[in-house]
Amino acid sequence: MKKIYILKKLKNTLMAFLLKDKHDGSELVLKHNTIYVLPSKMGCGFLTIAILNFILGINYQNNLILAMAYLMFVVLVLAILVGYSNMNGLTIQFKSAHSHYSPISPQLDFVINPKKDCQSLQFIYSQQTILTQEIIKKRTRLTVSLPHAERGRYAIKKFKILSQYPFGLVSVWSYMNLKHTVFVYPEQLPPKANSMNAINSGTEKGNVKLRNGTDEFEFLAIHQQGMSLQRVSWKHYAKTQQLMIKEFEDLSAEQRAFDFANLMGTTESRLSQLSYLVTQANVKGQAYSLKLDGKMFTYNKGTEHLTTCLEALSCYGDTIEDTE
Repeated sequence: MKKIYILKKLKNTLMAFLLKDKHDGSELVLKHNTIYVLPSKMGCGFLTIAILNFILGINYQNNLILAMAYLMFVVLVLAILVGYSNMNGLTIQFKSAHSHYSPISPQLDFVINPKKDCQSLQFIYSQQTILTQEIIKKRTRLTVSLPHAERGRYAIKKFKILSQYPFGLVSVWSYMNLKHTVFVYPEQLPPKANSMNAINSGTEKGNVKLRNGTDEFEFLAIHQQGMSLQRVSWKHYAKTQQLMIKEFEDLSAEQRAFDFANLMGTTESRLSQLSYLVTQANVKGQAYSLKLDGKMFTYNKGTEHLTTCLEALSCYGDTIEDTE
């Protein structure tokens, strides 16, 4: 394991030295100093057969076999030239990153602007092909999903942009190094009744309004990614084709106090409950505070406050991954 780690470290150091800083930034123009061309696996097999044909043709003085070998070499050279031309002049711009609630993967938005028609473009991340675009004729906006579904903070580093056009004989590629961070927020999980009692006891500036252990229907809200489908108003969906969730009134308090220590369950369960609570408080326009062990987020409301709280929940326990 230690040997693998050392080899990976040496590989990353060598790549950083060779690539330097020419692949950093949110915009990349593919040209002679940012495009790399090598025979693909199939191309290497094709080249091997061409060399064998050449050797056989010389040994047996067979002009037909020699002609076939020369023709194969010409095809391979032609593939290199066409493959390079296919990628040359392509502009790739990174636009924005979108964090999501687990298990939905975070997404990145790119704009691809080809100089001419670009064929068979692939985005490879962490040795996985996450997007394949067969042909790009004009300025196109693409959204890629990263292979992260678990709660955490992920530092984005290197993308590989690859094309094996034409014939699959050559690999033409470049890199894009994005120094950005995305988050996967904890999955939303409604708190249990005993947890709600503990939360309600810490509510400030308002009286608890519970009606015989049941909540009263209050209003319909737009369904957001990560929310459970159990509270969707299917009757409303059948009429308007829009996903709306039923919101129930449980408190008339203006301010809510959410504390990790007051909740029941495992660490991940508590974080999921807090993710649900702060999101619901934001939907209702309530001010709330969040206490996460020794860290305190004071009373506030709004999208910025929600994002700050969700990012803190995502990073709880220093769950940080740097991806290559």
